[in-house]
Amino acid sequence: ERAIDETTRRRAKQVAYNVAHGVDPQPLRKKIADITDLLAREDADTAELLAESAASASNRRRPKAEDELVSLIDELTAQMHHAAAELQFELAARLRDEVGDLKRELRGMREGQRP
Repeated sequence: ERAIDETTRRRAKQVAYNVAHGVDPQPLRKKIADITDLLAREDADTAELLAESAASASNRRRPKAEDELVSLIDELTAQMHHAAAELQFELAARLRDEVGDLKRELRGMREGQRP
């Protein structure tokens, strides 16, 4: 009950401040759009990278590590989308960062294999 009373007191104090200073609180809307735009760009990059992987697989035998990396990128991308759909944006951002690291690693592996 003390916690509820403290919350009520703080809310009243914030409302009084807002009225005195003409502040009209607005919810953050831009963040979600930014994240969904970022996810769309990540999708395009992932699709391109996976398409390159499929094309290179038809031309030559890929190392097992590369296959596993491609599978992991695909799996983490799906998890990232699921997290974003569930509005778990912090988790989605961590997964996005991990996918980015894995993509860089995959590109590095490919650069090392080129003659």
